[in-house]
Parts: sequence; structure tokens; C-alpha cells
Amino acid sequence: MEKESNNLKRILEEYRKKKTWILSGIVILLIVTGIFYLSNQYSVFSLQKQYDNIPTMAGKAIFLKQSSQLTKSVDPELLDLDSQIITCQPDVDSLLSSNPSFGGSCVAGGAQLQSIDGLYLSGQCCGALMDTKERHESLEKLQAYKDIPDVPLDPFHTPIEIAKKWIDYDKNTILNSEEQRIYDEAMKMSKEGGPCCCKCWHWYVNEGIAKKMIKDYNYSAQQIANYWDVSDICG
Repeated sequence: MEKESNNLKRILEEYRKKKTWILSGIVILLIVTGIFYLSNQYSVFSLQKQYDNIPTMAGKAIFLKQSSQLTKSVDPELLDLDSQIITCQPDVDSLLSSNPSFGGSCVAGGAQLQSIDGLYLSGQCCGALMDTKERHESLEKLQAYKDIPDVPLDPFHTPIEIAKKWIDYDKNTILNSEEQRIYDEAMKMSKEGGPCCCKCWHWYVNEGIAKKMIKDYNYSAQQIANYWDVSDICG
């Protein structure tokens, strides 16, 4: 009788321990699930806030793609690029007016801005940049042009005034026949078939820079094409 009683006590004790472990497991699972849920909700909230703070529809459209519709985090460097001015317009005069505005791109329409303070002309006008690897490689290669004044060493952050300078230089500079031959050869050699993929502000900036390189620095067609390729910002 005593033996049976001890067996019963042992069985009950084992059951109690198992029940305790099961309950502990359930509690831990609920805690982990809760933490994951709250973390996910915070992530969604944070992404939504980042999206809301992007000043242009083009930037917002690109951010949606990069974040897979606000479901995954975006590299802060890409977020910064999304927050700049993304446009395919051929000049920057409207940005320098008292009521700054810009035209659309292949990604989205243009917009009116309250101010251009702290904003740069940027790329991704034809599509979203999904990582920064190629960009960083280009930034390193662009250091080769640091001795030429006002050549943008980060074309994704081109100051509006610098763009204006090169666009005006392009308009006011005519190449002679030999210089034009070099330029035309560079057009054939470049990956984009010219200074940029389309005749936007960046095309005319790079055209102006090419003219300067040919006239004052004796650049060859291949050197011009190399510069255009490494300064690509289309996305």
C-alpha cells in the first residue's frame, strides 16, 4: 500500500513538473511572439514615417520598391538619395526661381517645393537603385577627376548651382571640328550612347564637362566616354 502511495506521489510530481515546463514554454512562446509582433509593428511604423518624410512622389515611388511596399528596411544611404530632387527636365532654372519646382521623370511627376535648401539634384530618374555597391565603386573612380574644378565627384548629390554652371557652359561653348570629332567618337564609345541615358539636366551637365575636358585638358574620346560611364546615375 505504501509502495503504491509513493508511486502515485512520484507520478503526480512528474506530472506537475511536466505541466510547469509546458506552461513555461507557452509563456516564453507568447513573449517571443509578442516581441516579434511589436518589433514588426514598430518597423512598419518606422518605414511609414520614412516614406512620409520623402519630399517628392518620385522618391516615394522608389522607396516603395526598395522597401518591398514598406515591408523591409532600406539602406539609409538609399533613403537619402530618395529624398533628393529626381527629375528628367533639361535645365534647372525653375529650381532657382522664387517658387522652386521641377519636372517629372520616368518614375513619377514633378512637384513644387517650399525650398531647395539642403536638396541636391540626384539620379534614379529611370529606376530604383537597389544597393550601393556599384555606386561606391563609381565614387572611387570619380576621384580621378578631382583636379578639374566643379566636376561633381558624387553625381547623385549634384549641387543645383553647379549643374547650372555646367549647363550654361555647354550652351555657350562651341567645339571646333577636331574637338567635335573627339566628342562624336566618345558618343559612340559610351555605354549610354552619350553623356547620359536621356537628354535631362545630367546630359547637359556632362556635355559641358566633356567640352571642358576636351578644350582645356586634352582628353581623348575614350577618356570622355570613361567619365560619362562612371558618372552614370540613371538607376
